[in-house]
Amino acid sequence: MNKKGILAAGFGLFLIVGAALWLIFGETVLLLFLGVAVGLLFLGSLLSQLDWGRSDAYLILFGVLGGGGCVLGIGYFFGTYYFGLLGFLCIAGVVVHGLASRRVRHMALLTWKTAVRLRFIWVMVILLLLAVGGLPAMLRDDGSAKGMAQIILTYTLSMTTGILGLSTLWLAVGSMAQDIGQCQMQMVVTKPIARWQIWLGKWLGIMGLNLLLLGLAGTVVYAMVEYRAGALTTAQYERLKDRSDNEIMQEVSKAVSDGQLKREEVLLYDKEKGEFKLDDNQEVIVQPIEILKELLAELPERELRDQVLVARAPLELEDVNVITRSDNGMNSVSYKDWRSDQMTNDWNKALGTALGELQEDARAMQDRRANKGGVFENVEVPGSLPVDIIESIKNEVRLMYRSQAQLVRPGAGLQFSFQKPRVSFNEDRGLVLRFQFLDTRMNFKGDRRYSFVTIHGPYEDFSGISREGSRTARTQIEVPLVTKGTRADEDGNPEEVSVFGTKTNSVGEVDTLLYVSFINTATFEPGQEYMALLKLPFLDETTGELDPRGVEVMYYEGGFLKNYLRALAVVFAWLGALAALGLMAASFMSLQMSVFACTGILVISFCTGLMKDVVKDDTIMQTYTDGVHDTSVVDVFAINSFKVMVAIISPVKDYSPIGDLTEGRAITWGQLSRAYSYIWGVTGLFISGLGMLIFTQRQLAITDSNE
Repeated sequence: MNKKGILAAGFGLFLIVGAALWLIFGETVLLLFLGVAVGLLFLGSLLSQLDWGRSDAYLILFGVLGGGGCVLGIGYFFGTYYFGLLGFLCIAGVVVHGLASRRVRHMALLTWKTAVRLRFIWVMVILLLLAVGGLPAMLRDDGSAKGMAQIILTYTLSMTTGILGLSTLWLAVGSMAQDIGQCQMQMVVTKPIARWQIWLGKWLGIMGLNLLLLGLAGTVVYAMVEYRAGALTTAQYERLKDRSDNEIMQEVSKAVSDGQLKREEVLLYDKEKGEFKLDDNQEVIVQPIEILKELLAELPERELRDQVLVARAPLELEDVNVITRSDNGMNSVSYKDWRSDQMTNDWNKALGTALGELQEDARAMQDRRANKGGVFENVEVPGSLPVDIIESIKNEVRLMYRSQAQLVRPGAGLQFSFQKPRVSFNEDRGLVLRFQFLDTRMNFKGDRRYSFVTIHGPYEDFSGISREGSRTARTQIEVPLVTKGTRADEDGNPEEVSVFGTKTNSVGEVDTLLYVSFINTATFEPGQEYMALLKLPFLDETTGELDPRGVEVMYYEGGFLKNYLRALAVVFAWLGALAALGLMAASFMSLQMSVFACTGILVISFCTGLMKDVVKDDTIMQTYTDGVHDTSVVDVFAINSFKVMVAIISPVKDYSPIGDLTEGRAITWGQLSRAYSYIWGVTGLFISGLGMLIFTQRQLAITDSNE
């Protein structure tokens, strides 16, 4: 190996080690690592001046320190995202070079010819068309437009991703391993082309096939969703056209009360004057019955395009206050303070009760032993509780209050504060409050309706725009919120104001906040069995932290097509990482071993949830003794291994666009860039760099057939 190769090897080695330490152990270990690296730099400089120390080793040392400096500097000062973004730019530069190089393009073309010769393309086209075309016809939805669209998007895109993922691994492993095993690669490397260009050409060829197949499947899925959405209006109108006028008016009234239709749509409205039109009797004029039928017929498609076929991004949840009612009116306090005060009192009561019971049992034991045959055996009366019992009681109280903090009693409520998005958005489209509540005395979904009031505005004093509602429990509820209201100015004239207010936080920064209050307005009525005690989930009851998807305020970010294309782009990023994984494995293993290794990695990637739970519990044991987790002798090895695997796999796997797409959530450009920075910039750069290095150094004359 020449000096340039040694320097590159040292640089790459330190790059890998530094990135691993930073991802797993954080900044503290990195700083320690940096101090050791600086010490080695001075030591290497000293050794390089001595005859007995002068060798190529100091070049490796300097390369190691240079690579480590890059990782430490970027990672410490900018974060993982910027390190991954730099890696993605490196990959993008290599891809551009490959597309511009005639030799690399020729290798990509050879990969296409191999796929055609193996009938790979035609088999994949048939499988994908069967998956995206035949699967939705075999599955049944819940009868709603939303359920239909979610069934189509979830199953077809999941099947497409699964089929393309497995086929990508198979093609990557097969094309590389067979070329080496059948001695075809030995002929290729004699040509004037670098080995890393051969590796890059194969990757580009596989990704070109993926782009073609993913584009085909994605187009079919999109066309199917749009066709089914458009057919909803026609089918609904056929159902309504023979209904009587009274039935139509009843459905219109229900749609207006549920917020599906606006009064401005049902009644004749003069937009210029901003008032409803009146007849000769000074009563509002209702739209003709045919127009009302058309409005009702459009409701399923409108709901579908408002809730699923849309891109909506959530506002950041800042804090939650518990609203209580007293003689002085309504008061609010942060849920953390409320929970802390209540828990401290109940902790003391529970600990005192447990200690009293333990002491009483000890005294009873003393009495029994004193009266047993006249022999007295002293039993010590404990003055305090054991540590494990104290922790067990505190955990029980903590879990109880995590649940109770989310309860909304009649006349009480919760107030949520949200940060205004940092990006500009279409305020004319308004906002949407999204939540669901539970009736704590019913563990099933019923037909009972619960009344509530939502208030949103720029102030914490519960003044703002209020809206009454009545919905069933355990259903997803969406309440439209306007972004502008009116109030009287100094002269008494109405002026338009924003619902976002400003507040200075503890750091001195000015936040732009929206306050949304939910109040349970249930009242006792004669004959009523009980008053509704509602639970509005907004906490992760395992960790006690705010759940950003519990109660959400969402804004319109863009249309469905743009969101759909970004989801496909994330899937394409996954396929790129899988192609690199297959080529890397086949660069130094046989076909059978490569398939086995890649399958094992895929199986492990599906177990990251279990590994996270083990890391969080700090033990692989799932049993308890006196309220405390049991431990195992293999915990030291298992916990550290799981930390490494979670740190490597989670950033790649966590960027799943299919769930967000089916819920109408926006896959923003920021999320897309983060997905590519982690999937390609970190994981892809490591896998592809390692694969190119191994393939460059491999002795191709030694194959399985030789052995």
